Amino acid sequence: MESNPKPTPDEEPVDASKLHIWQIQAVRDVLLVATVLAILWLGYAMSAITVPLLLALGLAYLFEPVIDRMQRWFHWSRTAAVSLILALFMLAVITVVVPTLFLVIGQTSSFISGAANGRYADLVDKGVTLLPKGMRTQAEDGIAWMEEKVPWSARVFGDAPPTDAADATPVTPEASPKPAPAEVAETSMTEEAEEARIQRLVRDEVARQLSGGLVGEDTAAAAQRDRAKKFGASALGVVGAGAKQVWGLVVGSIELGLLVFLVPFYFFYFATAYPRVLRFGEDFIPDQNRDRIEHLIHEMDRAVAGFVRGRLVISAILGTIFAIGWLIVGVPYSLALGLLVGVFCAVPYLSVIGVPVAVTLLAVDQFSLPESERMIWWGIVVWPTAVYMVGQSLDDWVLTPLIQGKVTNLNPVAIVVAVLAGGTLAGIYGMLLAVPAAACVKIILSEVVMPRIQAWRKGRAVDPLPVG
Repeated sequence: MESNPKPTPDEEPVDASKLHIWQIQAVRDVLLVATVLAILWLGYAMSAITVPLLLALGLAYLFEPVIDRMQRWFHWSRTAAVSLILALFMLAVITVVVPTLFLVIGQTSSFISGAANGRYADLVDKGVTLLPKGMRTQAEDGIAWMEEKVPWSARVFGDAPPTDAADATPVTPEASPKPAPAEVAETSMTEEAEEARIQRLVRDEVARQLSGGLVGEDTAAAAQRDRAKKFGASALGVVGAGAKQVWGLVVGSIELGLLVFLVPFYFFYFATAYPRVLRFGEDFIPDQNRDRIEHLIHEMDRAVAGFVRGRLVISAILGTIFAIGWLIVGVPYSLALGLLVGVFCAVPYLSVIGVPVAVTLLAVDQFSLPESERMIWWGIVVWPTAVYMVGQSLDDWVLTPLIQGKVTNLNPVAIVVAVLAGGTLAGIYGMLLAVPAAACVKIILSEVVMPRIQAWRKGRAVDPLPVG
């Protein structure tokens, strides 16, 4: 049975009046929590510095097994191994990432330009007409709202007015559309403004005749000054907005350049000094519970590292499979979509979002073709879905057991709950961190909390809390 040590007779009672405020345990706990929160806030405020540091430290953590194996297999120094990894990374960026990025940008811009030119307008109209009456009205209202807020979107829906006067067909009074309530209200406001302007001109003319023209001249001069001020303010506003955009572009380019330069620089330092970083962290572990804490840290490291490294490799493989498979079955923009869905594969079961997108893109592309050249209707749904099912089955039965294994010891239900909870609390970042965090929580519960609760239940402990 655990018990608190009793003070010996030689110990003198502590005089509370002589204690410093930081010597009070409750105050020290509050100061510790406040310090941690302050460090987190400072890191967020200095994100331009902390983000490259954290990225470099994370990369050093992920590549540590590779560096260790290179040292053992080839008897290289850490500096040589890290230098080779950086060189291979830069070569991969130049030969693979940059050309792929240009292809993705080209496919994305092609899709946007095609939509802006009204290529899919007929398909949108057909889709709206196939909806039920209530949903059709809502869809039409949504399209009208989108065209009002984003004027250029009218070209996407095929509702843009003709730009050339020769293309405009004359509208007869019988065929003229009924003005919308917004147009009627605008016309009424214009008429009221015109009446107010006429009344103001009449008052100014009467005042000028009565005062010999002095009032009218002063009014005209004041109006001219007001127009000059408004023009100057608007001109300064335009110049200021343009300068602000240019400055934002310059700052963004500088930050991107610093990120591209600083991450490899920090990575080289952290990777070469990684054993010293580990020893620095071990110095903070108390000797009293060192074995217990090191065991827990080792278990958490195995779960987190195995999951993160495994999901990154699996995401790259699945992204390639989806891109090639959807290209074979005819899904347009398959490269961009496959790589995007591959990124989503970092979160378990999130890649399913690519199926409706692939089916929609294929349907839009097929229905924009002449009827004789279209794919059979069931193939539009079946073939993109079949590609996803092949990739997901390969993930479940081959990739995950072979590459990742059961490092987290979480069942599928727990993984789905963790991903949904992480997405609710912190969005996409929460979804990425949800499974490793859940694995760490499970380790703490099974290794620390539950044994203590069992001991308290059986009467071997007086407090169910681990630190009680």
